[in-house]
Amino acid sequence: MIRKLLLLLLLAFSAPAAAQPAQTLEGSWALRLEGSIIMRWEVEREGGDWSGTWVKPDSFASDGRRFGSIRMPAVQRLSDKAQVLGDWIELTFPRDGDEQTDVFRFRLLSPARAELIYAGTGLAPYTLERVAEGALLGPFEDGKVYGAPRGPGAATGSRPQPGQPPVPGREPQQGPPAVIGR
Repeated sequence: MIRKLLLLLLLAFSAPAAAQPAQTLEGSWALRLEGSIIMRWEVEREGGDWSGTWVKPDSFASDGRRFGSIRMPAVQRLSDKAQVLGDWIELTFPRDGDEQTDVFRFRLLSPARAELIYAGTGLAPYTLERVAEGALLGPFEDGKVYGAPRGPGAATGSRPQPGQPPVPGREPQQGPPAVIGR
């Protein structure tokens, strides 16, 4: 009986890594809203060096919570800098023909979830889900806006809609400006 138990324990600990859940940021991560993949990041590590690919629509409009005016095809941007900041991996993506960059910080929450911060924007963190490598963006419906609605009950950066009084005891907060087609 003890031999069988020891054999079972030995087999359990020698299971191939593919059978065990991934405990790393390496892989494909998607921002999915209302069933559609809005953007995807491929995060890779070779030795101690991190790199990434950001796959996004050709253009879109966003206030940081909602995404609309989405125009395909998808485009890819490669990171040019990476650094480890505690539990976070920071990837920097240069913009074509521009000196500005987009900086994203990634942190593993669970084998299937990661947190993403769009550094320097003041936007609330996004929760990403692990997806298959090469997962396609979309599907997108013409004219649809994807994401959480704005209003008095919304989270950070929310303001009353025009014509509505402010929520008593709470000053309106200035949210970040809308982002058009980064």
